[in-house]
Amino acid sequence: MAFEGKDVAELKARFLEVLDRVGKISVAADELGIGHARGRSWAQEAGFEPARGRRRHPRRGEYEQLRAQGVPQRRAAEQVGVNQRTARDWDAGVTKSRNARTYPGGLRVDYAAGTATMGGVTSPAPGLAALEKQLHPRFLSLAERERIRGLRAAGHSLRAIGRALGRPASTVMREIRANPGGDGYQPYAAHRASAGRRPRPKDRKLLAAGPLREFVGDGLRKRWSPEQVCHALRKEHPGDQSMRVSVETIYQALYLQARGGLKREVQAALRTGRARRKPRRDPGQRTQRFTDPMVMISDRAAEAEDRAAPGHLRKGT
Repeated sequence: MAFEGKDVAELKARFLEVLDRVGKISVAADELGIGHARGRSWAQEAGFEPARGRRRHPRRGEYEQLRAQGVPQRRAAEQVGVNQRTARDWDAGVTKSRNARTYPGGLRVDYAAGTATMGGVTSPAPGLAALEKQLHPRFLSLAERERIRGLRAAGHSLRAIGRALGRPASTVMREIRANPGGDGYQPYAAHRASAGRRPRPKDRKLLAAGPLREFVGDGLRKRWSPEQVCHALRKEHPGDQSMRVSVETIYQALYLQARGGLKREVQAALRTGRARRKPRRDPGQRTQRFTDPMVMISDRAAEAEDRAAPGHLRKGT
């Protein structure tokens, strides 16, 4: 059976939905009438492990029914006996296989290898020099990450771990959330992932064509401000982390285009009409808060001392 263009994308999406339900490539392929080889290819792109297969959680159906009834995420997770992180993944459409996680936007993060794959492009794993490089003390070291794993396994709270490391509990919490791993927090995989995110400069998000760039362009053509575009992304794509961009990134993309000779397009995109960024660092160039110059209390009129005129106050009142 031959498929083209949009039909292939729709069939692939249906196949992955069935695969998530049945957990077996051959069964999902037979149900949709496609070849097993094509099914295996799509499953591997989505992060499905053919060697082990991915079984559907026995309580997931019950969880989805509770969520459909309006039960909050935390309460539904407690009733079916799953971790809240697993519940968040189910709601967001994230699939897991061994030490990898695949997001709805196509991003696949392999925590064991410390690599991320998006659109067929894989970020290389960091070398030994990057792993052993001495950084500023504000960054977590490998020894600290190993200690987090040990204290976490011993049942210590985030605050207790933070006190042991001499760091805020929020730092420990962000570290654990950013590097969950398939079997819990793994210090070496977390350290490799951190080193892989470190190199600069990074490719700009809006440089490559794709859904994110199209959404931002459409919003600007509607005369939305960059801040409105960011809020709309979160509202219309709540579970897709690939559809996220900061206000600063949009401004940088616009102003860099202006340097390349697209001033008219930039002026049409921004409601301010400026094609260049307005400097804000020099206090002398800032817009004054008050129209009239400020008068210090030491320079006020003498008649204010006896409060003869209405409106004057005594010093200290």
